[in-house]
Amino acid sequence: MERLKNPKLIAALVVAVLAVIVFLQNSTPVELKMLWVANVSTTLSAAMLLAFVAGVVTGALAFSRWKTQREKAKSASASGAA
Repeated sequence: MERLKNPKLIAALVVAVLAVIVFLQNSTPVELKMLWVANVSTTLSAAMLLAFVAGVVTGALAFSRWKTQREKAKSASASGAA
């Protein structure tokens, strides 16, 4: 029960539930043109899911890089002050 008191977890669950609802409502077939390389036929929900996952992965990688750089800057300033 303690885990449900975490606001970040609650927000993530709400976003996930809303995303599933939107994905389930958009099952019409579409054709995607991938630059000049290929045309792909899929459902709109699959295309949106792919875009959502790509955004989450990109955000996680960017956050990881930002956190690493921040920790390096902190350790450099701490060792420089000593």
